[in-house]
Amino acid sequence: MARKPRFFVSGMPYHLVNRGHNRMPCFGGEADKGTFFSMLCDKLEAFSIKLHAFVLMSNHYHLLVTPDDGAELPHFMQCLGRKYAGYFNTNRQRTGTVWDSKYFASSIESDYYLLACYRYIELNPVRAGLSATPAGYHWSSFHTNACGMKSAIIQPHKTYLALGDCQFSRLKAYRELFNTEMSAEELKQIRLALTKNWVNRQQPEVVRPVPECCG
Repeated sequence: MARKPRFFVSGMPYHLVNRGHNRMPCFGGEADKGTFFSMLCDKLEAFSIKLHAFVLMSNHYHLLVTPDDGAELPHFMQCLGRKYAGYFNTNRQRTGTVWDSKYFASSIESDYYLLACYRYIELNPVRAGLSATPAGYHWSSFHTNACGMKSAIIQPHKTYLALGDCQFSRLKAYRELFNTEMSAEELKQIRLALTKNWVNRQQPEVVRPVPECCG
């Protein structure tokens, strides 16, 4: 059965995930992640994609992006995937596919869900047992979004900017989002929206902020 075409809306944020073929590692180590990150920077600029959050894991990656032109988003993912696959195969003297046949994409229509996706992405290393805190993992946007580390490619979404009226208050408010664990229902909804390529309009839950330093 032919796949249904996917349509992407200009100016709408999307949660994107791409996995290694059969969940095999697509990043062998720091050098691979560094190379992919450099390619990502180039493609973001080439296709006018704004990056809000990211994480690079061993066998997949997550991106939270907003395309200036929705029609360019599939081309961005295709070009990024092909360029990295060429590097990966050449470096390992192998042939064949590197990625699963289809990347996942979920559009975002609520501020609450957007911030939930920020958290979901940057907490990935913690859920995987690679780090006790999101700040302990290098290949993530948490250091920029929560700690204020300068980045040439992270562009804050307007929902993120609305967390505070200055950088200090925004960083503090953002860190406080990580003081409560994501609920099982939040995780379920995010994963379901990705696998089904659904729009997610998740409604807010009460979150009690607790002061926390960046560590």
